[in-house]
Amino acid sequence: MVSCEKWLNIPPDSAIADDELFSTGYGFRNSLNGIYLNIASDKLYGRELSWGFLSAISQQYIQTDDIDTPLYQDAAELKYNTISTEPIVEDIWKSSYKVIANINKLLNETEEADNSKFKFGKEEKELIKAEALGLRAMLHFDLLRLFAPSPADNPEGEYIPYKKNYFKNLDKKLSVNEFLDNVIGDLNEAEKTISKFDNKIHPTAMYSSGMPNATAKWSTQYRFSSSNYIDDMGLFFWFRGFRMNIMSIIGLKARVYMYAGPKFYSQAVACASELYNVYYKQKHWIGFTEEKFINANIDARFTKLSTGILMGLHKDKLAQDYSTEVWRSATNTVRLPLANIDELFASDNTGTYSDLRFTHLIGRTNETESKYYSLKYQESQDKDVNAVECSTIPIIRLSEISQILAEISAYNGNIDEGIKYLTELREARGARRSLKLTVKTKEALMNEILQDIRKESIGEGRLFFEYKRLNIKKIKDSATGKDKDMTGSYVLPIPASETI
Repeated sequence: MVSCEKWLNIPPDSAIADDELFSTGYGFRNSLNGIYLNIASDKLYGRELSWGFLSAISQQYIQTDDIDTPLYQDAAELKYNTISTEPIVEDIWKSSYKVIANINKLLNETEEADNSKFKFGKEEKELIKAEALGLRAMLHFDLLRLFAPSPADNPEGEYIPYKKNYFKNLDKKLSVNEFLDNVIGDLNEAEKTISKFDNKIHPTAMYSSGMPNATAKWSTQYRFSSSNYIDDMGLFFWFRGFRMNIMSIIGLKARVYMYAGPKFYSQAVACASELYNVYYKQKHWIGFTEEKFINANIDARFTKLSTGILMGLHKDKLAQDYSTEVWRSATNTVRLPLANIDELFASDNTGTYSDLRFTHLIGRTNETESKYYSLKYQESQDKDVNAVECSTIPIIRLSEISQILAEISAYNGNIDEGIKYLTELREARGARRSLKLTVKTKEALMNEILQDIRKESIGEGRLFFEYKRLNIKKIKDSATGKDKDMTGSYVLPIPASETI
């Protein structure tokens, strides 16, 4: 237990009996750690819910005949019941609910445990419970976004269960609104404890407390790469960037309220404004990564723009796993070739200004008919310098918060305010084209916001959910470049094994 890497990679031992595992406070810590590791597995956010399946179905990867056995061809064609896609969909469903079952088991045991079991008593017990609640909400929310219609479709009916009990096998399926109430309920309960812990009990793990003035860059080091800063509370209470922390809880609430639709925009803007005004502008716990800290070379430190990540998940060998997924054609060898990149970045790479998400975070092969590929998950030869960038799966970012504030401003008809929020983000990313010259309407601003979401979320899985939330009927096909009809494709089929 002497290093970040060792602690983050302790596997849960399923062979340990419950009474032994939960006999000490360390067992509760180990159980929670195992839950985080399982959430970051390939079947969930370590691959399929980030740079894998979800990125493919949102048309981020090229699918053409000149590529030898493209990895996600059926997924890109939105075929969810084929020999290649059906196992992925089933694994997402089963793995998510399995982790949720483990979370519920941990919650049950924590509720019954005496405070004396934990080294730091009630405060530690309540923190473990709060993080588990936040994770339960996050997993359920993404299951809803995958396996049920969006509120924008005005769905009627009951779709999937929100499981709160470890022992009960059959739970009532809920309507979308009932389900979202449960998600917010868990996040609200988690927030009470986590806010107190991160802001009052142990804030030194959240920001660069050892410096005269907090900066987003150094605060990121404290949250994600804490080995040099561990205090008397010990290792378990650091690395808060890889855990459910106060910023991720508030950010997830903003995301859920946005998904719930315009009736909940006031709640969404309240959460987003708190993050923007307090944690970004006042406390400087997060910020937009400065271009001088981003390079395209293999030892780049901030290829994931880490200073703006509210929460990430840790997966050992993430970069190595990503780098093995190479597609080959007659003229190219490339990692997961990206689609429609020239079109996406055209207006912000004119020579006068250049979007750093293109110049620094996207590579290009040198062969004939070259292909683009993402550098976010590139493998570093310097494990110490680039450990955070190599192992982190971004879950939620400051940029999403800015986009939420811009979108709600547009919805309310405040175009200038919306332009202000989006311009700040765009300029931080090097895209300095003035929006005031061309954006005069709500529709025009929404188009710019969606373009920015597409740029920001490459390889992170978010784009599909945004298309679904906005009920976009046609998106650009990764194979043809033409419009692709999304009718009936936003809801994944519940696995047959679940319905038999």
